[in-house]
Amino acid sequence: MKIQKLFLYLAPAFLGGGVCGAELFPPNAFSDSARGVTSASFLKSPASARLAALGSGGGAVRGPDAFFCNPAGTAYLPRGSSALLLGYDTLLEGSGRTAFAGLTGLKNGALGIGALYRYETGLKKYDDFGNEAGGLEAYDAAFIGSYGRRFGWGAAGLAVKYLRSKLYDRSAGSAALDLGALIKDGGNGAAEFALFARNFGLPLKLGSAAGPLPFELGGALSFRYTRQFSLLIDGRAPVDHSPYLILAGEYGFPSAAGLCLRAGLNFKNYGDLGLMGAFTGGFGVKLGAAGLDYAFAPYGDLGVTHRLTLGWGFGPEKSGPADAGTAGPLSSAARGPEKLSAAVATFDALGGTTDMEARQFSDMLEAELLKAGGFSLVERTKLDFILAEKKLISSGLKEPERSGELAKLVGAGAVLYGSVSKEKKGYLIAVKLADARTGEILAAESRNAEDIYFFKQTARDLAERLSAY
Repeated sequence: MKIQKLFLYLAPAFLGGGVCGAELFPPNAFSDSARGVTSASFLKSPASARLAALGSGGGAVRGPDAFFCNPAGTAYLPRGSSALLLGYDTLLEGSGRTAFAGLTGLKNGALGIGALYRYETGLKKYDDFGNEAGGLEAYDAAFIGSYGRRFGWGAAGLAVKYLRSKLYDRSAGSAALDLGALIKDGGNGAAEFALFARNFGLPLKLGSAAGPLPFELGGALSFRYTRQFSLLIDGRAPVDHSPYLILAGEYGFPSAAGLCLRAGLNFKNYGDLGLMGAFTGGFGVKLGAAGLDYAFAPYGDLGVTHRLTLGWGFGPEKSGPADAGTAGPLSSAARGPEKLSAAVATFDALGGTTDMEARQFSDMLEAELLKAGGFSLVERTKLDFILAEKKLISSGLKEPERSGELAKLVGAGAVLYGSVSKEKKGYLIAVKLADARTGEILAAESRNAEDIYFFKQTARDLAERLSAY
């Protein structure tokens, strides 16, 4: 296979090795003929209860949970905030898995470290005469470091893993990479796309037996159908199985803060285990800065697995974009305890529009942001706001500097500013969310309104989108 030869040449450059002859992929890779030949199977499913409830999908979600699947999704952790995840999985046949991840938000991304540990219980060894001779130790471990960075088009991420396996008196080590990208929808902003590759590395050799790692290619789509409900579709191509799809959804209850229901349909499990092994479900609950995610994943006649993740968020909630993007409700550990305070500056009137039209849209956007509840807004009707804005308008400063100074004067942590312009097909409305302290653009959105009568609907759409940051 051409792709196999390509990876064989690239592996030493990525992993620092000198073993071009290593078999990174098994014969008949990416087909059912390669089943059962990979090592380090504990890396196959992401160690997150949220993702497990989504059928082991969710490659396009944002948040700390993305650390275990697509590191690009971690890039949206707010700057100055941190998140801690602790997970436990009951697996099949007396095995279990624990997980840890700690992430901190940076100026343009996030840095994370973590570990996975899988153990086996009840394993016994026997002497040459078939007599029981005690138990034997068996475990798999991975130590992970990740970095995700935001860009104008979306985000990219990288995770480096050091792997260690032991079975009785034999042990092995290896290294692997996860790579991923999230790409924003350039249209209405309701969708986000993901591309990622997981577990790309050198085989594990345990004694005389060597097995390639469970490499996987993936593509995913998240679509925010409403503010509360999101649809997710993943396409996966694992090295030891034919390609398959995962369909999932998340729903957050607006009247029950912090409660989210999740479900998924994994077509790989449907083909292998039948209908009763295809569905997964779970929920997430958030109480202040702490949260809990649970997943129930049946495996047909083989039994049932349970996944549990505890999370904590520290620091400001939204000094940068929040972890939940178009994928849907926020994950448990992402938010901090308080909303970001923001000021809505009067929009600039450009290209055939009047000051009255621009101000009218600013008023509508402020009203819709209050309804959405994503920010703690400084009311534009207050006297200090009006005086500060008038003073700055006459100062000659450019729009970004003027808006930033306005936010500082009225005690806001961020500012929303933008413009309204007239085009052949109607009005073009552009809005930006900026950090008042640094001037960093945290989010940028634009919409078209055919007529002034559509201003309110456009303001509502922008408010919902901006509140997700």
